[in-house]
Amino acid sequence: MKNPAEILRQYKLKDTQSRRLVLSALISFQKPVTQKEVYQWICSQDATTNLVTVYRTLKLFKDHDIIHRHPSSGGFLLCTVENNNGCHSFLSCQACGKVEEFCDVQCCSTKSTAAKKAGFTPTEHVSEIIGTCSTCT
Repeated sequence: MKNPAEILRQYKLKDTQSRRLVLSALISFQKPVTQKEVYQWICSQDATTNLVTVYRTLKLFKDHDIIHRHPSSGGFLLCTVENNNGCHSFLSCQACGKVEEFCDVQCCSTKSTAAKKAGFTPTEHVSEIIGTCSTCT
């Protein structure tokens, strides 16, 4: 996985300490986390920022598709799929909390077709399959 500076450079975002800290927290957790969990992690690193900055930074990252909001938990997690073609979908282990992300162009097409038939205009597609990972099985 890339380091925070590389991620910011890839998305052409200004490199600030707060942005690096938020990305470092998300890299560290490797699972969906709330804004407060990100803030608490930053505080545990003896770094300084405030909760408002964490909220704003997470919104900025979500707007740039660097992170996603996890469907069932509502937490945020770093996008791990380099290729953004297709729907972002998640495999979520209900035993250990592990989340894996994947993209599927065909799934995206099927959802778009269903939405059009219903006269609905989607702004994004997010799917989740909940079960048990191979480690917990």
